[in-house]
Formats: sequence, C-alpha cells, structure tokens
Amino acid sequence: MLLIPWFKLEPISIALPYGIALKLQPFGVLAAIAMLVSARLGARRATQLELAPKLFSDFLTCVTAIGIVSAYVLNIVMYAPDELRAIAMQPSRLLERWYGLSSYGGFIGGALTAWWFARRRQVALLALGDAWCFGFPFGWIFARLGCFFVHDHPGLVSDFALAVASYDGGPARHDLGLYEALWSVPVALWFWFCSRKRQVPGFYLGCLLTLYGSSRFALDFLRADAFSGGDIRYAGLTPAQYLSLLVTLTGAALLTHLRMSQLQRERAPH
Repeated sequence: MLLIPWFKLEPISIALPYGIALKLQPFGVLAAIAMLVSARLGARRATQLELAPKLFSDFLTCVTAIGIVSAYVLNIVMYAPDELRAIAMQPSRLLERWYGLSSYGGFIGGALTAWWFARRRQVALLALGDAWCFGFPFGWIFARLGCFFVHDHPGLVSDFALAVASYDGGPARHDLGLYEALWSVPVALWFWFCSRKRQVPGFYLGCLLTLYGSSRFALDFLRADAFSGGDIRYAGLTPAQYLSLLVTLTGAALLTHLRMSQLQRERAPH
C-alpha cells in the first residue's frame, strides 16, 4: 500500500498550422529546464569567481553541445557494445534508432571540452569546473525527475516504500531516476548554504565529484541487470560504477589538495 503507483508520462502532441505536429517529450522538457536552472546558478558562481559572463556563456554552450553528443555515443560504447558492428556497417542506424543517453558519457565529453576550452581561452580550469558544478545539483533534480517520469532506469524488484508498483506491468521495482532526484535535493541545499561564505575555487567541483561518485557507485547496486531492462555488467559492476570509483577518488584528492593548500597559507608568515 505504500508503494508509488505506476504511471508514465507520454509525449504530448501539439497541432501547429500547415499540418505540422509538434511532439513534446516529458524528458526533453525537463532536461531543458535542468540546463536552464544549472546555467543560471552556475553563472552566479562564475560571477563570484570573477569570470566574464560572455566567457562562461560560451563555455556552457561548448560543454553542453559536446556533452550531449558524447552522452549518446558513449552510451552505445558502454551499454550496447553489440551494436557497434551493426552501426559501423550501417551508420544510418544512429538516426533511425534512439540508443539513449549516458550521464557519465556526457560528463566525459564535457570534461574534455572544459579542458580544451580552458587552454584555448587561457582561463583557470578549476574556476570553470567549479561554476558548472555549483549549478549541477539544482538542475539534476529536474533532469532525474524526467528520467523518473518515463522510467528509463529500472532497478531491482523490491517492496521498499519508494519502489514503483507494477513496474511496466511487472513486479514493483526501485526507480534509480527517482533516487538520484531525491539525492540532488539535499546536495543543492547544502551548496546553497555553503555559497553564503566565500569558498576557494575547486570547492564545489571536489564536493560534487566525491558526493556523486560515491552515491552513484552505491545506487547502481540497486539497478536492474541487462535482461530486465537495466545495465550491462563487467565483472559484476556496471560501467558507471567503475567510473564512479575514479570520480570519487579524483574528488577526494582535489578536496585534500585544497585543504592542504589552505593550511599552508594559514601557516605561512605574514
């Protein structure tokens, strides 16, 4: 009785003049809202770091465009490797079939783009990454709610109170989209609280890498396997879990570096 009832938002068709029909995808709408929210709040942090608004706007445009492409391509590489041969023989399959988006695939493309952008524009990579990461959890609430509303991240069968009953006509299951949306709320609130004080460049970057990487590693143990509509496993772990370990260690190393640098400054003679 405590389970979340099954529902799924379907595309909304809007009739336009000249016989044109526009389909609004629930996930697409919420993803767009997520980008706008992240960009607005990221710009707030960019201002604190004295980054020019035009510079940060150009940065977001590059990172978002490349990130979406890499999220699509790397989703195939990591989660549907059997399709690679068919796509190589018939590239049009990329346009005929939707293979989905990988969040980590987008992060990888975005990170490489950020590195390239920082070198090209001669600006600190830590500052750019920090501004982007500050806005991330706020937008991630909407992005992952979009995943939840269309249920594209099924979890294991469960009778947990937040599981979704009759999941796609089957037994109740965890929904990983919902869990990540719920995770984003306290992280966003904590980031907002921390923003009331001056933070060193890289603070939000290190925090986000550590928090998201560790929580994603744990949550993926609740993800359904490939036979149940979930993710493929390699040696018992999903591709995201291997990347999560790397992301967590990187974030922890960055936070340690920032802390050690702060202690050195405090001990230095004035």
